[in-house]
Amino acid sequence: HGTPQGWTNNHGYGCHTFKWVNKQGKFVYIKYHFLAKHGQKQFTQPEAIRISGENPDYSKQELWEAMERGEEKEWVAHVQIMQPEDADPAKLGFDPFDVTKVWPRDQFPMHEFGRLVLNKNPENFHRDVEQAAFSPGSMVPGIEDSPDPLLQFRMFFYRDAQYHRIGVNLHQVPTNCPFMARSVSSVNFDGQMRVDANHAGNKQYTPNSFAHKFRPDVAEAPYKVSDNVVSRKSHYYHECKVSEYDQVRELYKRVMDDGARANLHSNTAKMMSNVNYPIIQKKFLAQIYNVAPEYARAVYDMTNYKHGEKFDFAEVEKLSKDAHMWYKEPMLRPDEDNRLVGFAPANPFYH
Repeated sequence: HGTPQGWTNNHGYGCHTFKWVNKQGKFVYIKYHFLAKHGQKQFTQPEAIRISGENPDYSKQELWEAMERGEEKEWVAHVQIMQPEDADPAKLGFDPFDVTKVWPRDQFPMHEFGRLVLNKNPENFHRDVEQAAFSPGSMVPGIEDSPDPLLQFRMFFYRDAQYHRIGVNLHQVPTNCPFMARSVSSVNFDGQMRVDANHAGNKQYTPNSFAHKFRPDVAEAPYKVSDNVVSRKSHYYHECKVSEYDQVRELYKRVMDDGARANLHSNTAKMMSNVNYPIIQKKFLAQIYNVAPEYARAVYDMTNYKHGEKFDFAEVEKLSKDAHMWYKEPMLRPDEDNRLVGFAPANPFYH
């Protein structure tokens, strides 16, 4: 969980939840994982500091040179599957649509379904990289979005930003052309740098009686995303609850070994030593005290309090009792009716 020794030695974890949908319209929720074929390798902090000074482009260079040697770099694609009736934070103990949470693998096992292989470097950086337009809203039939509010937001603003950066006809740039597609039905007409047939004689509105561009068999059914009222009220059911620390505690106590925990203590203390305000140090320690008291104590003992007098650890313990409620306005806290669940009621708020 540190600085990776190059991109090829690093796993990729999808933060968002998507849906896989079959021909009958039945769906399951899924999370993607791309695991490096030869496992993960990380630098220690001293090694990372040295490499960042000696060669800031280490990861890029390592991958580029491997491709030039004709090597292939591979990640194994896995998916976790959750039935929609199980996607209820009140039952699970965590919110399955919260990007800061993971799905426990003992409850939702990993299923291998493919490989991601890199075997070629870009031929032209501007054409192949600078003009690339990735968007989580670009999906093939059978993959759909979920009630994840952050995903919904990103689906809109990624493509909107790319229209400003590249233009509405970005689908004509070779690196963005749909792979192996027999035809492309962009809803845009004209615009800067339009060089194809511009939909020929097709009508500039839809639906129409002459050219129906949309396939009803893959159309998404409308459903409630978060709410039909714009609000800052949270939809994450476990916010303001002590259960928010559960997964972090699992990572610290079970996933990490003694060496990883020691590195975590040391690295955190070094960063804490640069904080000028004791109140900020206390508040941070109070948060990690709720993860594990020994975690907070180790960081507290190793921190250099050069910007103020060292405070008593008992203050940290006292602050920790209501740390999960800090800066949470009562009117914006989630309640039973606001949690996002697997079978969100149909509501044509987003289509």
